[in-house]
Amino acid sequence: MTVKDFIRHNYGTSTRQSLWMLRRLTSKHLASGGKMFMTLAGAMSTAELGLSLAEMIRQDKVHAICTTGRISRRYF
Repeated sequence: MTVKDFIRHNYGTSTRQSLWMLRRLTSKHLASGGKMFMTLAGAMSTAELGLSLAEMIRQDKVHAICTTGRISRRYF
């Protein structure tokens, strides 16, 4: 299942439109040299978010993170 299929299946129309608009604006922002600051709350290890975050950092898509949860060092 692609991310697009997942969003279509699990989210209502207005949320889907907001997510797709966010994707377009984020891509445009990063392409023009903008920086991304991500804020997160909650446990990170149970959702395996470190895997996704590490890849986004390696691809220079996320430049700073502020979180109340724990990120396991094994991902970085």
